[in-house]
Amino acid sequence: MSDLKNIFEKYWNKLKENPGTLFGILYPYILTIVVIIGLYYVANVGTVEINKIPAVVPDTTKLTDLAVVPARTVPPVDIFKMKETTPELLQKGKELYTTVCASCHNETGAGGGSASVGLNPAPRNFTSTEGWKNGRTLSAMYTTLEEGIAGSAMISYNFLTPEERISIIQYIRNQFMQNPPQDTDDELSALNQLYNLSSGMEITAQITVSAAKEIIINEAEVKIKKMNDIFISIENDKSNRVEKLFGYVTDNNQLAVSSLLNSNEWKEGEDSFVDFLTLNVNQNGFNGRIFNLSDSEWNELYNYLKSLL
Repeated sequence: MSDLKNIFEKYWNKLKENPGTLFGILYPYILTIVVIIGLYYVANVGTVEINKIPAVVPDTTKLTDLAVVPARTVPPVDIFKMKETTPELLQKGKELYTTVCASCHNETGAGGGSASVGLNPAPRNFTSTEGWKNGRTLSAMYTTLEEGIAGSAMISYNFLTPEERISIIQYIRNQFMQNPPQDTDDELSALNQLYNLSSGMEITAQITVSAAKEIIINEAEVKIKKMNDIFISIENDKSNRVEKLFGYVTDNNQLAVSSLLNSNEWKEGEDSFVDFLTLNVNQNGFNGRIFNLSDSEWNELYNYLKSLL
């Protein structure tokens, strides 16, 4: 034991006299550790580089025009009857779900559909009982389809008829939800009153944006042409007493003619004409001198402008 102690003290004294000796002793071990770390890095360099690159969601957004939807009258629905599922209702719900819902909520109802990439919050998982903003009852889900959910990708689906929306809801509740909660009669009555389900509804026609632009442009062109024709007529009637009267009570001929063109209210009669001009004086191109007109002058001006417009 004393021999081992002597040897240790001998080497320790040498190290104190020449500290560089310690590095020489440890060098092989340090080199081995460095080589191992280097080999590990080289073997995993691909993974390291991938983790440095932020994920990029490919932009697959396609700009499409609005679909043409004809005007139609939607018949009323009896929410108390439709709270019960039928094979026909579930079949219609399945077809609609596949068309308008599955791309986000998946065909399994668990979310993660092809269109859900990058959406925050993620589309609803119908198989879960957690996190339902409006609730899991039929009436609560109808409210979601009617109004959408602010701050999410869940838009309003009020372009669907009430029957179509209820069929989707019943399909989801029947296919994906375990023990879905049932509505009370009071809740269904409140839903019926809130959205007038038993009264039916009118769906206005929808045309494409390009068609709407064309209609607006055409209407504007027609109106501009008509205004030009009126100004030409007024210009040719400068010797006409009533035309002079028109110039006397207007500060802006173009604005005066435009305001009359954009309203049919004043054409209902002379009294309506007087009200239309006096109630909007100085805003419709006419000035305060209209208050100086006699009854006969009002009559002449009304008939003159009505014949032009």
